Amino acid sequence: MRGTFFVAPGVILCSLVCDLPAQNSAAQSQLIGTKLRGALVGSWVGTLEYRDYSEPATSVKRVKLPTWLTIAPSASDLNFFSIYDDGPEKAVTETSRISIDSVASRYDVMDSQGKVQESYSIAGLAELRNGRGTLILTGKGTENNAPVAVRLTIRISRNILEILRETAASGQPFTFRHAYTLIRESPPTSKG
Repeated sequence: MRGTFFVAPGVILCSLVCDLPAQNSAAQSQLIGTKLRGALVGSWVGTLEYRDYSEPATSVKRVKLPTWLTIAPSASDLNFFSIYDDGPEKAVTETSRISIDSVASRYDVMDSQGKVQESYSIAGLAELRNGRGTLILTGKGTENNAPVAVRLTIRISRNILEILRETAASGQPFTFRHAYTLIRESPPTSKG
C-alpha cells in the first residue's frame, strides 16, 4: 500500500512535468498572438506606395496615395478597413478580415464570407516584444494572371506600422510591389 502511494504521485508528477513544455509553448504562442493583435488594433494614417502597372513592364514608376487604416478586433480575428484618396473626389475603400494563428504561425486574409484568399507562414513571432517587432510572412499569390511567391515584411512599433509587399516570379528575385507607411492617428500616451 505504501509503495503504491509513493509511485502514483511520481507518475502523476512526471506526466505533468513532461507535458509542461508543450503546454507552455502553446500558451506562450497564444499570448504572443494576443499581444500582436493588441499592437495592431487602432486607427492609422499615412501612405500606400505602389508600383504603377499602367506603365510598361520595365518601368519602376511608383504612385503614393494618402491612406487611412482602421484595425478592429472581431472575436479572435482582426478587421482591416482601408480608405485610399485616389484623386479629386475619389475615395476607394477596402475591407478584409485577418486571422493570425500564432500557434501554427499562420496569417490568413479572408473575404467577407470567411473564405481564405491569401495564406502566409509567419517568421519572427518569438522575437516580438509586447506585440512589437518585425515579422516576415511568406506565401503564394497571383500577379498579372501568373503565379508568384509573396513576401510581406511587417514592422510594428508603438506608433508606426510598415507593411512591405514583395513578389517574385519563378526563378526571379523579389521585387517591390507596394508598401504602407502609417502612424497612429492619435498622439502617443506616456504609457506603453
